[in-house]
Amino acid sequence: MGNLFKLILVLSCVTLALGQWRRPTPKPKAWDDANKPPEEDEDVPAQPVPSTSTEAPTPPPHIFCPTSRMSTYPCTCEAGSTEGLTIHCENANLAMMALGLGNIRDKPIYSLLMTKNYVRRLKGGLFTNVTIVNLEVSYNKIEEIEADVFETLGDSLVSLSLEGNNLKSVPTVAISKLVRLQYLNLAHNKLTVIPANAFSSLPSVKELRLDNNQINKLFPGAFTNIFKSLEKLHLHHNKLQKFERNTFRQMIKCKYLDISYNDFSKFGKTDFNDLTNLWFLNVSDNHLNDFPRSALTRNAQLRVLNASNNNFKEIDAYLLRGLRLLRDLYLAGNKIKSISKSALSVPTRLRTLDLSRNIMEDIGYEMFKDMNWLEKLDLSYNKISRIASASFQRMFQVVVDLSHNNIFFIGKGAFMELANVTVFDLSYNNITEFSSESFQTSDVNILLLNHNNITDLSKVLITNLTGIKIFNVSHNNIQSVDRKSFSTKKLYELHTIDLSYNNITEVSGNAFEKFGSIRTIIMHHNNILKIGYGSFGTISTLLELDISHNNITEITSGGFSNLVSIRSINVQHNKIKNMFIIPMALNEIHIEHNNIKRVPPGIFPAMNSLLHLYLDYNNLTHLEKGSFKGLLTTRTLSLGYNNITEIPVEALEDMSSLQYLSLHGNHITNLGRKAFGNLPVVFELRLDYNNVQNISMNAFEGMLQLIKLNISSNNITFIPPSAFKGLVSLRNLDISHNRISSLENKTNGVLEDLLSLNIFNASHNHMSFISDRSFPKSPWIPYRITHIDLSNNFIPIITSTFDDGMKQVEVLKLQNNILNEIRTGVLSNLTYLRHLDMSGNELQKISKGTFGILEDMEELLISKNRLGSIEIEEILAMKKLKFLDLRDNRFTSFYEDLIPVMKENFTVLFSGNFLTCDCLQRPLRSWLNNQPNTSTWDEVKCHLPSGLSGKPLTSLSIDELLCKGQSFAPEVLIKPDLKIRGSEVQKDHGLRVVWYVSTREDVAGFKATLRNTTGSVVIEEDVAYDKREHVFRSLESQEVYQLCFRAVDSLGTERESFDSQCIEVGPVGRAGVLETQPLYLLLTVLIGLIFSLVKFYL
Repeated sequence: MGNLFKLILVLSCVTLALGQWRRPTPKPKAWDDANKPPEEDEDVPAQPVPSTSTEAPTPPPHIFCPTSRMSTYPCTCEAGSTEGLTIHCENANLAMMALGLGNIRDKPIYSLLMTKNYVRRLKGGLFTNVTIVNLEVSYNKIEEIEADVFETLGDSLVSLSLEGNNLKSVPTVAISKLVRLQYLNLAHNKLTVIPANAFSSLPSVKELRLDNNQINKLFPGAFTNIFKSLEKLHLHHNKLQKFERNTFRQMIKCKYLDISYNDFSKFGKTDFNDLTNLWFLNVSDNHLNDFPRSALTRNAQLRVLNASNNNFKEIDAYLLRGLRLLRDLYLAGNKIKSISKSALSVPTRLRTLDLSRNIMEDIGYEMFKDMNWLEKLDLSYNKISRIASASFQRMFQVVVDLSHNNIFFIGKGAFMELANVTVFDLSYNNITEFSSESFQTSDVNILLLNHNNITDLSKVLITNLTGIKIFNVSHNNIQSVDRKSFSTKKLYELHTIDLSYNNITEVSGNAFEKFGSIRTIIMHHNNILKIGYGSFGTISTLLELDISHNNITEITSGGFSNLVSIRSINVQHNKIKNMFIIPMALNEIHIEHNNIKRVPPGIFPAMNSLLHLYLDYNNLTHLEKGSFKGLLTTRTLSLGYNNITEIPVEALEDMSSLQYLSLHGNHITNLGRKAFGNLPVVFELRLDYNNVQNISMNAFEGMLQLIKLNISSNNITFIPPSAFKGLVSLRNLDISHNRISSLENKTNGVLEDLLSLNIFNASHNHMSFISDRSFPKSPWIPYRITHIDLSNNFIPIITSTFDDGMKQVEVLKLQNNILNEIRTGVLSNLTYLRHLDMSGNELQKISKGTFGILEDMEELLISKNRLGSIEIEEILAMKKLKFLDLRDNRFTSFYEDLIPVMKENFTVLFSGNFLTCDCLQRPLRSWLNNQPNTSTWDEVKCHLPSGLSGKPLTSLSIDELLCKGQSFAPEVLIKPDLKIRGSEVQKDHGLRVVWYVSTREDVAGFKATLRNTTGSVVIEEDVAYDKREHVFRSLESQEVYQLCFRAVDSLGTERESFDSQCIEVGPVGRAGVLETQPLYLLLTVLIGLIFSLVKFYL
């Protein structure tokens, strides 16, 4: 019985051994879903599942994007609608796009955008069984399009764009089946000629773009058949010199023709005769000298004619003959010197007339008259010097631009019956005077006379312009403003006058009181010396007055006090020595950059509305009790850059509404207890750029609402822990640029009382150690500091106590310290961290566990250290990281693992390292080849080998990146075009192989080759780019084969192949068995062993 048990045990072992060697019946493999993306071994995040409604859908139903991005990879579904999906494919190849589109064949596509892909020949069944309405295949460098590519889109495609490719001829055959096509875009290609019948099979096209090519000839019949439907034709930016006869034959529906930026020097008399419904004609930027007489007489429907930037010398009576409906005429940038009086009388409804940048010298009698529909007349940048009487007559609500000429004479009645002229621009001329009768019976809203030579305002009277609203005479040479200036009678519509940048020394005679609605007076940058009662008088409507940048030394008691409605006064950058009485209605006054030494008590009226008072850059040394008495509503007081030595607490006690107090740039040295008295609603306090050395305990007591405190750039060495007591609302504290060495004493921390603190800046100090009391923490108090700046200190090490109180920190700046060590498990505890800057330190190593898993990290800066390596796994674990700065360290090689994440809007800076430009850098160099912008990588230069030292990596080819002792790089360092997932033998001696594509470069097919043991080719077959599996039939059962797959680009050229793209298979005598010879040998041995055991025991 025992022997029998031993026999059974031996047989069980044999059976188990056979089970390990015998391949089981084939089951579905992980690689069996050959046509299921994604490829390239990329992790692809899933899209959110669209919300569903329990209500019955209303027709037409909304078509949603697939729930997972993998369904369309490498394309992206950007939106869904009732009309179909919007799909965008970028930076991919035909082989990859075919899978993504193949998985959504059951859904209609409203817009498919294929831009910046690696395709030079559009071929194959990419669009087979797909419904597409709008197709854009732009900027892909396509050179050829196969005849049957669009064959299945004939019933659905309405819009096709092939813009930005390298097409040298019209793909006539390929587009011939697109009978519903309405929009065809072939712009930005390399077309040179358009042959006859190029578009003859497109009966529905309404818009055709052929612009930005190199077309030099249009053959007769080029637009045959589409003339029945074509409405818009773009031919601009080509090299056309003439039109063949009947080029536009029977194109009676064409309304838009753009032939600008070509080489036309003349047109034939009948070139445009067939375009009888043309609305828009652009012939600008050619070399035309004129139009043939009556060349446009049959284009009676023309609304817009643009002939700018040609060589026209005149506008004769024939140019516009027949164009009665013309609305917009553009003739800018020609050499026009004269205009026929009858030329502009033909178009009765002209809206725009642009004659700028010509060489016209004079405006003659009745040159522009009865243009009742004109909205803009542009005569700028000519050489006009004289405007004759009655030159402009009877125009309404027009903009007239006569700027940038040489006008010095304007005749009486030059502008007659110009009603409600919107803008009349006479700036940049040589006008010194004109009569009030120049604008006879005319109305102008805005008159611009700036940049002329006016010296006396009594010689540029605007008396007749009763409707004028804005008058600009800035940048002239006006000396004074008095009662004779501007007008002899009152003007009730004028609200703004600009007199800036003149030489005005005196304002007198209540010159502005004649303007019943004046609101704004601008007189900055003059030489005004004094403001007295007669300067502005009692203007009841004035709201804003700017007399800054003058030489004012005195403002008398009646200078401003009678301006009962004034809201804002600006007198900064003058030489005022004494404060002056302000109007009661004033809200804001700027008195910066003057010479005021004292603010006497009672200077401000008891009743006032002042909200903002700016006294910066004066000579104030102290402020007395009562200086600001009466300012009960003032919110802002700015006293920066004076000579104040102590806090003016007595002067401030009257300002119960003060919210913003600025004392920056003074000479304050001490902040005593309750230094600011009782200012309960101050939100922001600036004390920076003083000489503060001492801060007492409870220095800010009473400032319960303070939100922002700046005491940077002082001479502080120590802050007592209770200095900020009572600042329960403080959110932003800046103590940077001092000499502070610690943030705590033996028992308490400086920040403990700041319960609401969010942002803390302690940069540029003398701190060397961060203890467990530096930043407050408590299980009962929810401290919430989120931004900490400790840069430019002397911190050498980050210890385990560093993160105490930093649990909520999102931004941490530690740059420019002397960090040489970071203990593990410290930074990794800062789980909310989004931005970390440790650049400019002395780090030589960052140990494993330093960062841990910081999932929210978005920006990591560790440049200017001495790092030779980093824990790349921890960097890759930062899933939200978008910016990584590794510059100026000692890295010798780039981490290849970063390349996949750099494809997803991830920036890495790597210049200034000790890069060894060998074969290890080939993956990076290959990735750079596919980037449209490598400017940040142009600074990455080689350190070794010596022959490449100093050369930018982007300037090297892949073949130059070699490893020592090798003439080529190991193939493992370069990703092959495809990788084989697996293979299996089928029952009929067939061999099934499955693979996937691992590159985004140009792959548009595959070449499958099967060789025997002698190296002879047994089978060689072409495989379409939309396939990922192939079966070889009827193989020899006992033969061993080598199977190789190579990628083929869209032009049919085989791409470089590697050994990893080949596998050895066979013998194939039994289904499901890959290698049978070792198994037969083992079976023979085991069967012999079994017979021996049976004979021995029985």
